[in-house]
Formats: sequence, C-alpha cells, structure tokens
Amino acid sequence: KTRRLLGCHIVGEGATELVHIGQAVLNLKGTLEYFVENTFNYPTLAEAYKIAALDAWNRMPPLED
Repeated sequence: KTRRLLGCHIVGEGATELVHIGQAVLNLKGTLEYFVENTFNYPTLAEAYKIAALDAWNRMPPLED
C-alpha cells in the first residue's frame, strides 16, 4: 500500500558492495520511488536495484488516494 522498502537481501560475489544501498534506503524509510527516480551508474551491479524496482512497479496496482 505504501511502496515502502521492507528489507534488503543480497547473496553472492560483491554482495558487500551492494547491500549498503538498500540499507541506506531502509534507514531513511525510503520507498520504491527512490529506486525508480534516481540514477544508477551503467553498467554496474548497483543498477540491479533500479531494474528490480521497475519490475515491481509494473506488477503493482496504482496507489489509492
């Protein structure tokens, strides 16, 4: 209902270099919009946040007013 980020899990090589992005957004009570609206370097693994957010965005119903 709020699109607020509830958690962040990353497993695999380079996980320690990526998880801090999700942790920062969680700490700031960020939402899906953060990942959709912000710029991530390309090509980097950090861009996976934006790709995942866009996938989630396309699957979710619109927020009610």
